[in-house]
Amino acid sequence: MRSRARSAIAAIAGSLVLSSCASLNVDAVPLPGSDYSDGYDIVIEFANVLNLPARAKVVMGGTKVGVVTNVTLTSGGVEVTSRIDHDVAVPSNIHSVLQQATVLGDTYLALERAPGADSAAPLRPGGRVPVAQTTSPPQLEDTLATLANFVGSGSIQRAQNSVVKINRITPPRPEVREIASRAAADLSDLSNNIDNVDLWLKGLSETADVMDVNTPSFKYWFTPEGVAGFHHDFFIAHYIAPLLPTLGTVYYNGHWLIPALSSITDALEAIQHSKWAFDEELPRWQHLVTNYFLPERKYPAINITSIVGPDGRELSGNVQQVLRMIGAMP
Repeated sequence: MRSRARSAIAAIAGSLVLSSCASLNVDAVPLPGSDYSDGYDIVIEFANVLNLPARAKVVMGGTKVGVVTNVTLTSGGVEVTSRIDHDVAVPSNIHSVLQQATVLGDTYLALERAPGADSAAPLRPGGRVPVAQTTSPPQLEDTLATLANFVGSGSIQRAQNSVVKINRITPPRPEVREIASRAAADLSDLSNNIDNVDLWLKGLSETADVMDVNTPSFKYWFTPEGVAGFHHDFFIAHYIAPLLPTLGTVYYNGHWLIPALSSITDALEAIQHSKWAFDEELPRWQHLVTNYFLPERKYPAINITSIVGPDGRELSGNVQQVLRMIGAMP
């Protein structure tokens, strides 16, 4: 009896273990990283998704923002449920495509922002991206058929024949080698001076910005007033242009003017320094003449208001004694 009971218990335990093993699913094993359990779900509609794996990543702007949680077949296509990070807002006009990082890499879901996506309202939890805003991958049969058509139609052979003909019409002359060497030298020089190219592009960009700022002025050029101004300028240039060769003759034959111009420059520089010195001294002379010389010329007298002796007594009251002291009277 005991052996039978033990056999029954062992059979029940074995059946339970086998049933539990049969219910295991690889997709139920959590992947490393965030499982976005605190995020929200959105549904993306596709015509087909081919071999989109479960738990595929969802990428927006080159950054992983969620994970695919469920794929459901419907009468009109496929509904892909994705769990999105709670800190990420998905615009309602988002465009979704299936992509692969490499040829043999796993397929993942990419969310691409449309122009003006910042002004679109974000999707709420449970929101949907319609099939009109998604791009499904081409069918595998269509891809193989296109590849077979490309290989079987002789395109590769025609490309090879084109290369052979190009090689035939290229003469094996030193001129061709010299042209290739010159092109290689030019490209090498361009790569060594790429900073100058950057400066040129920067200057071109700044010039474009200046032209954009002065767009109203450019528009004025093509108004009737602007066209009349161009007409007047051309009329004046018609009479000035014959004088330009004469000026050029004076320029090329006017070496004798160089010493004279140098002397004139030195003289003007000396006059300039003299003017600076004169401007610096003028206020001092003006102060001397105005405050000292002119008052003395206008009132040529000395007014004695107070005379204090060595002992501290005021002597200005005794006029005679003061005059004797200064020798004005005997």
